[in-house]
Amino acid sequence: MGTLKFAVNMLKKEYKKSFVYTLTLCLTIAVTFLFFNIIDNKYLVTKVELASSQQLTIPFSSTLSFVIIVFCGFMIIFASNFYISRKTKEIAIMEMSGSSFIGATMYLFYQNLIMSLIAFPLGIVLGSGISMFVNQLIYQYLSYQVPFFYIPYTAILDTVICIVVIIVAQLIYASGFVYRKDIQYMLSQEGRNNAVDQRMFKLPPVIYIVIYLLGIILLITTPYESTSAIVPCCIGAVGISGIVKYCLGIFFRRRKWKRYLADKIQLISISNLQYSLNRAILLIGIYAISTNVMIAIMISQQENPREMMTAIIGFIVVILLLLASIMYKYIMEASTRRMFYYNLYKLGYSYHQLLQIIRKEVFSFYVILIGLPFVYTMIALIQSYIHEGIALDFIIVAVLTQMIPAVLAGIFTYVSYKNSVLQVLKEGVRYE
Repeated sequence: MGTLKFAVNMLKKEYKKSFVYTLTLCLTIAVTFLFFNIIDNKYLVTKVELASSQQLTIPFSSTLSFVIIVFCGFMIIFASNFYISRKTKEIAIMEMSGSSFIGATMYLFYQNLIMSLIAFPLGIVLGSGISMFVNQLIYQYLSYQVPFFYIPYTAILDTVICIVVIIVAQLIYASGFVYRKDIQYMLSQEGRNNAVDQRMFKLPPVIYIVIYLLGIILLITTPYESTSAIVPCCIGAVGISGIVKYCLGIFFRRRKWKRYLADKIQLISISNLQYSLNRAILLIGIYAISTNVMIAIMISQQENPREMMTAIIGFIVVILLLLASIMYKYIMEASTRRMFYYNLYKLGYSYHQLLQIIRKEVFSFYVILIGLPFVYTMIALIQSYIHEGIALDFIIVAVLTQMIPAVLAGIFTYVSYKNSVLQVLKEGVRYE
């Protein structure tokens, strides 16, 4: 069987994982196209007369749009790298079967390429629909009269170039991944539950709590400016990452030994929660800093309607993309625990008890995800309300925009997690 045919067959066999990854790519490509549309839209440019009687064409919002496009590229690479990291067992089997380094690399590349080719046209179609709607909102905000179906064709070309660059980066990462990892690592990686502490300088866990509180103190005491919340929010994001990775781990271990050692529901739920948090440290940190920084940018751009509109769109898009990535990572991690839940069922756990474990884990995960950054969000919004007189409606909309998608993401994660467990209980263990 050729490498390409084998890659296609494995995609079909793991159609659920492939679908979730392709959907993530599709959404990210749609967002990338949306912001290229904002940059390239000829109706949104501003022409400035220079001293030499020449005109300078300035896009509607180039800097912030470019930052969000780079962010989208990062999310595609992150999703791709995570998808590849879950292919360790397949690569190990290929290498033990005599496959070469190039064969294993091309196997990963073919799978990524196929899903990218499927996601690209779907993302362009979805992005075009979203762009027409967003364009009309901007036109109405600026009192412009523009044809509804206008989409700059250069946005498609720019998106193609961006995706080609990312595909090349995927090939480089796939080759490096196969080259660096030996067979023993490949076979054991998916079963590893303990996070390895790779810090060069190991700080006491309490330091991260101090950093988190320091960010809050700076946010409150720093003389107010429209951009004064950005630095404290970045400091807080560092504290949040450290709290999640190091402080909560110690807290959970103590709770398990002191209170939950005999509680067969809480004991397993907390253990799974700790593992899920450790596997999502990077995304949680990015979520913490992105949501708060985007709010700070919106506050700082109240006098600049162009950047303000882009910041609002970017705030919504960034939250949705990050939550989609967190759901994708969480669901993929949960799919590796199917045999674990099957074994619990065989040991005497009822289906209702298994659902309790899942419900407590998912609920606690999203409470931590939302709760730690939300303190910074509320302080920044309240300060802006006091000093700049931002509308109360703005605060309510900003809070709801952050809360509602997270709640829906939690519900979707729980349902997907539950269905995965229900499937394995109905079918029994299925070796893949």
